[in-house]
Amino acid sequence: MLYRLIKTEKALCSAGMTVSGTLLVALVTLSGLNVVCRLAGRPLSASYELSGLFGALLASLALADTQRKRGHVELDLFTRKYPESAKRWIGAFNVFAGALLMIALGCQISIRAATLLKAGEVSETLKLPYPWLMFGTAFGLALLAASFLTDGVLLVFGHVDKQAYAKQRAHMVNSIRGEIERDPEDAK
Repeated sequence: MLYRLIKTEKALCSAGMTVSGTLLVALVTLSGLNVVCRLAGRPLSASYELSGLFGALLASLALADTQRKRGHVELDLFTRKYPESAKRWIGAFNVFAGALLMIALGCQISIRAATLLKAGEVSETLKLPYPWLMFGTAFGLALLAASFLTDGVLLVFGHVDKQAYAKQRAHMVNSIRGEIERDPEDAK
């Protein structure tokens, strides 16, 4: 069961990162093209608008895979001295709270996007219906919430299926969850 959960989460997060990477390539290409066009005296008028719209979407879709790979900064100034069981339960509380926050933010963005879409709101320069990009951003936050929830389930159940966990989550660096087995030589 945990293996399927982790595998599904990995596929969703990887899809978000693929879209995010594609948007990044498009933005770099757009910026380079804008520089060349500026040198030729014909700057692209929509480059700033597209950079802002796609930048928000790019960032939100990359969050979940970054969380899955433990790429976010985490401070363990106080928790590193706690017993393993306390670390586990504090970690579970933190990821469930993070999931609730991301769900609330995603819902608020979706409500705002629906309101703007109903009003016929479009971007200033290109007249794009940008509320659809807001729905994409809300989806990115939902992916992050799913990643947090997966971590929470794994923490609550104490990593029952360690083989599936190790196979799918090979890049663990998050010390609050105790996944790193410290080398006795490092403790000295």
